[in-house]
Amino acid sequence: MIQINAVSIYLDLPLFGSILGWLQDATLLWVVAQITGIKTKKSRFFAGGMVGGLFQFFLLINQASEGLVHRWVLSPLIFMFLIPLLMIQITFGLKSWRKTLRIIGYFYLIAFLLSGLHWGIDSINQRFFHYEITLAWRFWLHLALLFTIGELGWGVIHRKLWDQVCLYSIEIKWDQQSVVLTALLDTGNRLVDPLTKVPVVIVELNEIRRLIPKAILETIDQLQQGRFDYDWDLPGTWGERFRLLPFNSLGKDNGLLVGFRPDQLVVKYEQEEVVNQNVIVGFYQQKLSAEGNFCALIPPTVLNK
Repeated sequence: MIQINAVSIYLDLPLFGSILGWLQDATLLWVVAQITGIKTKKSRFFAGGMVGGLFQFFLLINQASEGLVHRWVLSPLIFMFLIPLLMIQITFGLKSWRKTLRIIGYFYLIAFLLSGLHWGIDSINQRFFHYEITLAWRFWLHLALLFTIGELGWGVIHRKLWDQVCLYSIEIKWDQQSVVLTALLDTGNRLVDPLTKVPVVIVELNEIRRLIPKAILETIDQLQQGRFDYDWDLPGTWGERFRLLPFNSLGKDNGLLVGFRPDQLVVKYEQEEVVNQNVIVGFYQQKLSAEGNFCALIPPTVLNK
């Protein structure tokens, strides 16, 4: 308890409310990040939410003291512009104007939707039900509404769950070279090498281009242009590794995919590693994920120990 101008103020409610506000604002920033696809550290969500929590603390102190705290707390300039922009800056840092405006737009859109839903629920409750909505219940209601908006509007929840279940870290090793990529488990991938019948992993060529010899890249370009009379001069062990893979997927029928046989494919999941030595890596020259969440496709068979 503190005293301001002989007015006693109990701090338990302001402290409790500010902690709940902190968590609410951190969650709001997380939802905005999921919608925009802009990555940032988890600690930044809590740092940005802390600004909102501190403002909530002063707001509750002002209410408890019947306005004895400075009136700036109630200024629209503060709680509608300064605090949100400060939260966004702390969470996402300096971005381009386009990204910044996108973040701000989604932040205010979701915040206004939440305010409208809270107002509607309060109006219905006061008119028909007359239930007492405590601070704790309002907190859980706020989170439920926030996740509902994120899921119904942009599929935030199921996309995150999907990523947790179906995204894997893979490492491809060959000739003392290695590359680590994020791969999507593609249950529909039944592509195999027609000669050895081993499964094929699809990888965006741009993600591995820097590690491929120039002669191999030139050969891939010639094959993509339909030139099979090209004088193949494959360096090192690539003569044994090089593969041509016919396919009827990836948006093209009777296509030809260029690939190679690595020394190892290591798939990491559930704190375990599965090492595959019988696998082919196929090069795909377009983006596999528009959002950039993954750059490779693995078949379920590579998870077998």
